[in-house]
Amino acid sequence: MRILIVDKTAEGQAMCARRIEAFNHSDVEMLDLRVKLVLDKEWESQIGDADVLILGSGLGETGPQIARTALAQMPWLHIVMYCTEAEYSGGQFRAAHSAGVRKVLPDSASPLDLLQELVALYSEFRREGRVREGRVVCVTHAKGGTGATSLCAALAEVCSVNQRRTMLWDMDVETRDLCRALTVNGAEARVVSGWVNGTRDISRDSICDALIPVSQDVSVLMPPDSMAEAMDLVCHTDGMAICQRIMDLAKAMHDTVLIDTGGRFGPATGALMRLADEVLIVIDDTVLGLTALDLFLRYASSLVVGPDRISFLVNGHTGTLLGVPQMQEQLEPMHQLGDHPWRLPPIPVDRGAKQWPGSGRTIYSMGSKETRAALETVAVELGLVSRDSPKDMSDDGKSSSWWERLIPQNE
Repeated sequence: MRILIVDKTAEGQAMCARRIEAFNHSDVEMLDLRVKLVLDKEWESQIGDADVLILGSGLGETGPQIARTALAQMPWLHIVMYCTEAEYSGGQFRAAHSAGVRKVLPDSASPLDLLQELVALYSEFRREGRVREGRVVCVTHAKGGTGATSLCAALAEVCSVNQRRTMLWDMDVETRDLCRALTVNGAEARVVSGWVNGTRDISRDSICDALIPVSQDVSVLMPPDSMAEAMDLVCHTDGMAICQRIMDLAKAMHDTVLIDTGGRFGPATGALMRLADEVLIVIDDTVLGLTALDLFLRYASSLVVGPDRISFLVNGHTGTLLGVPQMQEQLEPMHQLGDHPWRLPPIPVDRGAKQWPGSGRTIYSMGSKETRAALETVAVELGLVSRDSPKDMSDDGKSSSWWERLIPQNE
């Protein structure tokens, strides 16, 4: 959020800037505040880059005039104006509001009053699409061996083909299947350890330092490099706040955040499931898959607010075992989830895709036409890509944008 502060004197500008400096650092990071200070005679040359205009109390009666002129040039601009106690008591806010000022505050107002207004503005910007609000999908499974990690990587490739900035977050702190399959390994994991042990702040800059790019649009966030810190992240209640902070910033920096939980349950993964836009539960169409899903839903559904945020994805569907309608029929009387969680098409058995780990590709580009079509439909239904037709793959099935940037350690 770009803020332009205008006042008659440098002292007045500094007074407004100190209010923002009083904000918690995490709030400044979350709102992505970028502040510029100018004098009242220079504001018109700088206003084009601003989202929010803050007028200092030193402007006096010229404040509403500046507001009116600014809004005539930029009707979408939001304006906050400060005034002295005497002016506020004298009703200057009436003239300011008639000029289109959004909020009028006295000089004695707490910095929290300004912060509250900026948070409300940021929420409006997200609804209007003026700032990035990434979609978070938490991928988990009811039983092992369903291919949840493979699907997580494949969906990232679909996002890459559609030029969606994506973060893959490996929360399988024990086996790190996603990282190993993508041949991701590096010192960046130490940054994540620093978040857990408190030696490194969680910020936009440190998240950039922790991410390992695997394509032009996709990066991977590894688990901590120490098993002790990895266990603290997943199993200790302090990990909940850490993960929420990471997720909040990741959403602001990416179009899509795909979290591979590895089926791990703990305070942190539970919090991520509760906060995610969608929880994708990968299942198979066997009797054991059905009973495992039944047990899984008995405790996992309480972590997710409403069945409209749960999706089931049958992977390795052969057509000869249980079908999706039969599984729904068996589970619906007990769990009453409705049709929404069952809307995704199954992913067919694809022998050609089983060699993807370590290949620099995923089951999306290595699989059959039917596999690719199913994955594209899943990505659309989960809101990861638009409903417009996804970009075509090249003739050999490999997307041109995936894996363009190799990991330096593996060159």
